[in-house]
Amino acid sequence: VGNIDTSGISMLEEIKKIAERREQQLVLVNPGSEVMKKLNKSNFQKDTGGNWIYLTVQEAVRACNFVLHSSKTNPKRDESEGWNNV
Repeated sequence: VGNIDTSGISMLEEIKKIAERREQQLVLVNPGSEVMKKLNKSNFQKDTGGNWIYLTVQEAVRACNFVLHSSKTNPKRDESEGWNNV
């Protein structure tokens, strides 16, 4: 993404809250420089810890795989939720 406005940042914040409620992690990949400037200016990156923003898909996948494989137990998936990850 090359650009983002305040409504886009608000949407990311809402998606992050939804993901946290579901014990999931929002991961941003390949944000453009203008997007990063606006995320920094809005404190989105600071509020999220900035740990889940990656420049490449490869970096993001490696980080996610590391977290998945380093956890001692995998939480049981609630089959009633289905595959709705939105």
